[in-house]
Amino acid sequence: MLAVKGSPERGPGCYDNHVIGTVLYDIQKRPESKKGYILAARTAARFRPVAQTLTPSPQMYQPNWALSKTEPPGKTPFNSTMARLSVQQISTGLNPGPGTYAHNTSACRKVSWPMKFGSPDWNRVPQLERKALRTELQCDKEFLKQRNRVAYLKLYYP
Repeated sequence: MLAVKGSPERGPGCYDNHVIGTVLYDIQKRPESKKGYILAARTAARFRPVAQTLTPSPQMYQPNWALSKTEPPGKTPFNSTMARLSVQQISTGLNPGPGTYAHNTSACRKVSWPMKFGSPDWNRVPQLERKALRTELQCDKEFLKQRNRVAYLKLYYP
């Protein structure tokens, strides 16, 4: 017959008092808290299990020489198994076609300022209007950045 719902030791045919009511049963059940740590609650096991030393059998100390031994494949040094000359596929989509290059443009373009005797000719470079304040404002910095950007872009878009 089946036990009453709940504890398995209740019900007809389930009277194992010689197993359940002993001290050994109580020790093996390990009384500890299921709710975590609270005041005066046990969170660790009350009785630690006895440590057992596992020693190998005498057969495990020495390998079995009767078994067939397979050697690992040998390693080749310095990638000597690689193909010496690899054939590369030339794709027409990766190479430029006719008319890609502009032959009449000057190479190695460099931003050059109008110079006069080794120093910049400030009369030909666009300048901000003079102000009474000597501090540099944010709009002045933006103007200098814009002036340098325009000089660079004039090389490619004259």
